[in-house]
Formats: sequence, structure tokens, C-alpha cells
Amino acid sequence: MPHLLNVWPRVSRQIAGADHVLLLLDYDGTLAPIAGRPDLAVLPPRTREALLAVQRLARFTLGIVSGRGLADVREMAGIPGLVYAGNHGLEIESSDEAFIHPEAKELRPHLDLVLEALQERLSDLQGVFVEGKGLTLSVHYRLTPEELRPQLMEEFDEVMGRVALGERIRITKGKEILEVRPRVDWHKGRAITRISAGFPHGTLPIYFGDDLTDEDGFQAVHELNGITVFVGPARQPTKAQYRVDSPAEVAETLELLARL
Repeated sequence: MPHLLNVWPRVSRQIAGADHVLLLLDYDGTLAPIAGRPDLAVLPPRTREALLAVQRLARFTLGIVSGRGLADVREMAGIPGLVYAGNHGLEIESSDEAFIHPEAKELRPHLDLVLEALQERLSDLQGVFVEGKGLTLSVHYRLTPEELRPQLMEEFDEVMGRVALGERIRITKGKEILEVRPRVDWHKGRAITRISAGFPHGTLPIYFGDDLTDEDGFQAVHELNGITVFVGPARQPTKAQYRVDSPAEVAETLELLARL
């Protein structure tokens, strides 16, 4: 998988030849470095300036597709006028629409009960942060000592076995995070397909992401003949066409796009 900046002349020609570009990016680990707690993952000033510079280009539409809740990612990014998709695309906000997946909305009261049970059981474990995001919830354990992680997993499984809603929810794993989500046929890829449908033929979609949940996004963009970029180390299994090393190189790429 080639490094994007090593093949930039070729890729930039493809981007320059597009009638319009829909540039979508994940937030944590892509635009902002991953932090021990989600509230500490601040968008670097350089990245913010680069996003604003690209946003000013008439040929570009920018959006953020995140596992965070919609209001949270909108606040963390702090840039008006972007397309925002939160909770892995279960909620989408743009100038044209405000979408909430109806089945996920229906299951929200049940997720609230799961959230309450997990907070009660896990709140005393060192470094564990249980985050309610409305339509989904996350258990962050990046700051939890290694020796306590087996206990965390055991207690998490015990709670989920007691309060789980059968086939109505599912559990996924990311980078030192456990996620509880509605079991609906929806993910970042479907959200990207929905967003892309609002743009005319000739629009080139581009997606940057760093985690397992972004693989659905990469697949959707491939089906739309777009460009996909994985953010992370070489030799990481991914469907993406290209890679960059870090959020700092994402900022560098945004600066290059602003100069196209």
C-alpha cells in the first residue's frame, strides 16, 4: 500500500480533474490524535486552519464521519458548514438534511438502561470511562492498567449478559474501546453512500480513517470510484488504497489540497 505523499503528483491530478470533491474524514486518530479520554482529543490548530482553507474552495465539500455523538463531534471540530455524521452515521447533519436512523432512535431508551448498568458496575475501575452518546455508548479503557483489563472484560461481559437485549444490540471493538450499538443494518459505509447520493455525477469522494469501523467507509468509497486513505502504520490490514502515518500527515495533505 503506497504512502499517499509519495504518490501525491498522480493522486493530485485525479483530484484536480474532478468536477467536485466530497472530502470526508474520521475524527479521532485521523484529524485529532487519539487521547486517553475523548474530551482530550483536541483538533490541532494546524489541522483546523487547513480544513478551513479547503472549505473555502468552491469545488470541495467537507465532512466528518465519526463514532462520536453528532453534537459532540460538531463541538470538537468547531467548524460551521461541514457535513457531520455521528454515531457511525446513525445521525447525519448537513445544510440539506437532519437524519436519524429510525430503528436506532427507537432503541435509544434501551441503550440508556445498558448505559446506566455499565456506569454503575465499571465506574470504580481505574482508567475506565463509560460514555453515553445517545444512540450508542462506549467503554474507553486506554488509561486502564494492563493488569486490570481482564477484570474489566469479565465485568463488562457479565453486565451485557444480564441486560443485553438479545438480537437488538451488538458489541464492537476498536482501539482500546468497547462499543455498544443498535443491531441495525447501518455503518459508516452506508452513511457515506447516503451523503454521496446528494451530490451530482462527477463528484469524487475521498475518505480518511484509522480504525476498524472505517473499513466499511473505505469499501463504500471504492464502490463510488473514490479515493481511500488509512491513517496508521504500514502493513496494517486495510481496504484503503493509500496510507499516511499520522494525523499530522493528514494536516499536511489538507494543506496540499488547499493549494490545488
